[in-house]
Amino acid sequence: MKRRRSPAAAGLRRSPVSQWAHDAFGQRAPAIRQAVAEALSVALENARDAQRMAQTDHLHPFGFTLMSRKFEALAEAFEDMGDVRIVKPAGSQHELVLLDGKLLFPFRYARDRSLSVMSARIGDGKPSALVQALFNRFGPEPRMRQLALHDVAPQAAPIAEALGDLPEGTGLVLIAYACNAHAGLLDVWWGEAELLDRTGNLRWHHCEEIPLARDEPTAYSSTLSLTFDAGDMPTPALNPRTAAERLAPPVSEATPAGSEAAAGE
Repeated sequence: MKRRRSPAAAGLRRSPVSQWAHDAFGQRAPAIRQAVAEALSVALENARDAQRMAQTDHLHPFGFTLMSRKFEALAEAFEDMGDVRIVKPAGSQHELVLLDGKLLFPFRYARDRSLSVMSARIGDGKPSALVQALFNRFGPEPRMRQLALHDVAPQAAPIAEALGDLPEGTGLVLIAYACNAHAGLLDVWWGEAELLDRTGNLRWHHCEEIPLARDEPTAYSSTLSLTFDAGDMPTPALNPRTAAERLAPPVSEATPAGSEAAAGE
């Protein structure tokens, strides 16, 4: 499917990037941040197109298309950028972007704005073997007890071995987004986090908003005198839903079956 520029993404604000983004991606950080937002916008448009074409009230077309297209759209967005490698882990149908030593992993954390990104979980149940392997091998140094591979899933070990050819020091950058078939792409965040448990709970080390049209970025980082080791996690100031969104019936996309569905939605 040919990538096209999303009208919503075309309205991105040219806001300065954070120190974290600059440290992660250097001078290309603004272009990379914008490409991420555009890729997700395209993936969402494709999923909504699939839903419209299917002419069904069931949301399987939206869910299945989004599961695949977000990975494909990211790969397409960076295919012409130098020093980019597309990684397809063994046992996974998805291609991941390795850029400037950072492995990009997108996932949907919410279907609306009622859930804070600080409460984001990877998937609706137990994280897939791929997700567990990615966190164990490329996630940040944990501030709490790190889950050993044998504590998480036996299937994660061979996947971790298959990722062994990636460069030493590769880091995992999470791209968390909220969306639904009715409203489209609502919010996008990126940063670094550790996987806390077998239900997919995260502990963010840094999390900041990727600005979409009419949005302003907000950062949450351990380097900004915020301590996540004690007390309640801060809640980001998400834009309130419009009256139309509040009146709209809740939308629940179907979660595709398979080990990757929990990671890929």
